[in-house]
Order: sequence, then structure tokens, then C-alpha cells
Amino acid sequence: MRYAVMADLHGKRKALRRVLAAASQAGVDEVVCLGDYLEAKVPMRRHDPARFWPLDEVVDPDPDLWAELVGVRRVLGNQEERIRDLLEPEQIPDLLAPLLTGTSITHVDCAVGMHGHQIGWDFDEESDAFLPRAGDVPVVPLVLVGHTHRRAVFEIRGGGPGSVRSVPVIPGRPVPVPVRAPGAELVTTVVNVGPAIGRPSNWLFFDADRGEVIFEEA
Repeated sequence: MRYAVMADLHGKRKALRRVLAAASQAGVDEVVCLGDYLEAKVPMRRHDPARFWPLDEVVDPDPDLWAELVGVRRVLGNQEERIRDLLEPEQIPDLLAPLLTGTSITHVDCAVGMHGHQIGWDFDEESDAFLPRAGDVPVVPLVLVGHTHRRAVFEIRGGGPGSVRSVPVIPGRPVPVPVRAPGAELVTTVVNVGPAIGRPSNWLFFDADRGEVIFEEA
């Protein structure tokens, strides 16, 4: 199977269409969005589920975007969770409802896909990157995430201090899916797709049959 993986659209329909067109041209079997495909208009500092919020103050009504997203496999990000928390069920249009339900983690063939807000991130000045906290990352060979809006690759060996290493991102060069030999130490590779919002839009071509992930732009 071959997948197009994206994250962090933040409600931009044109960005979604750019990635979908590129994915179609690449001949992928499925498109996966790792959360924050919508944009919550209420910032976290004003997050108050106890008060009534009109729909258009929480999210921009965009039936065309909602209809196109229904055909994409999705996991919930922090934006969708905030929108869901601020709206009463009777306020939610039929097209929007399925975009606010579902899972926060999915299996993309041999990989685990998640938005990444479930992970703690520490900024590392030396590598100019947000490093994932090893203890928050699923213990599997490959984890695909978004959230930080930075394309990045990390290797995690063990779970102690210094177990996370930033790996240079080289566009067009495949990132191999780690294969664990019997009795060998488990190495987890974390790939952050980068944001689809903006231009160019970032996405990943994940070829599970060949065992590689490639950073792409649309």
C-alpha cells in the first residue's frame, strides 16, 4: 500500500486540494490526515465550554471543505477537539459532525499515525527543533505526526535522557522504515510531516511495500 500523509490544514480548502491532486498524480492508495484539518477560531486562552458559542464564532462554516474531508481518513487534532468541546450537539451541521468524531490515533500499515499533541515537545536550540519526549511516543518502529509545523525526523533509542536524536531532513531522500532484527534494540523513527497549510503544502509519500517515507510538497 502507498499512502499520502498530511497534517495541519487548518481549514484551508485550497491546500487540501493541492495535496489531493499531488497524491492522485503519485498514484497513492489512500490519503490520511493527521489532525488539525479544521481551524478553531476560539484560542486556547478563551476556551470555555461552560458558555454558549455560536457556530460561526467557533469555526468558519465551509460545507465544501467539510464534504471533501469526509473522503479522507482522519485522526483528531487539538483543533477538532476544541471545536467539539465548544459546540452543543444540536449546533453541529450534518456535514461537520463526522469530522468531530473518531479516533486520535490510527495504524497506517506498519506505522502509527497521530496528530502529536498527545506528545510533550521540548525545544532544542542546538538542532533548532522541537524534540519529542521519548516516554510519550508509542513504542513501535515508525510514528507519523504533525502538530509542531516543522518537517523533522527523530530516532529514539531506549527511553532515558539523550535517547532522542534529530536526523537531518533531506527532501527527495527516502527515510527508511526501521526493521527490528530478532534480539536487537528497538529503534523508533518519528517523522513529522510538516504543515499542509501555506504554499507549498507539505505531505509524505509513505510506500509501505518498499518500506520508505519521502517528504513531498504540493
